[in-house]
Order: sequence, then structure tokens, then C-alpha cells
Amino acid sequence: MITVTYLARFAEELGLTQEQIDFNFPDSDALLSHLRQRGEPWQQVLAGEKVYKIAVNNVIQHTNTELKDGDNIALLPPVTGG
Repeated sequence: MITVTYLARFAEELGLTQEQIDFNFPDSDALLSHLRQRGEPWQQVLAGEKVYKIAVNNVIQHTNTELKDGDNIALLPPVTGG
């Protein structure tokens, strides 16, 4: 199992802050692809340019990253403000 946490706008738009998913993803790109395949609103909310960063076990990743059983993944949307 992996734990996926949806932060800020993602949590609001998906109506979900956290879930556990059976582990079967080699990397973060495969996980995002799986989530988008759920259809709407997942596909729209997690569109490629909308996911700003992914943290794996509390470490921000800047590229596609390998996942392991038991990992904690956080999806962070872009931050706007001024």
C-alpha cells in the first residue's frame, strides 16, 4: 500500500485529503496516470501542468521518481498569490 495525500486545491476539488492505494506503480508518473484514468474530476484536476510538485516520504521530487511499497506521496498544486 502507498498513501497519497492531496493538498490545498487538490483536496478541495477532489473532495479527498488522503487515501491508501494498493501498490503497483513503478514510479510517480505511473501513479499520476492511474489517478487520471479515474475520469472526471481526476483527469482535469491532475492534468500535467497542474501538478506542481510531488513529495515522496516528505522529500520534494523534481523529476519522475521510483516508488516503493509503504511510501507516502503528497501531491502539491501550483501556488498563486501576490
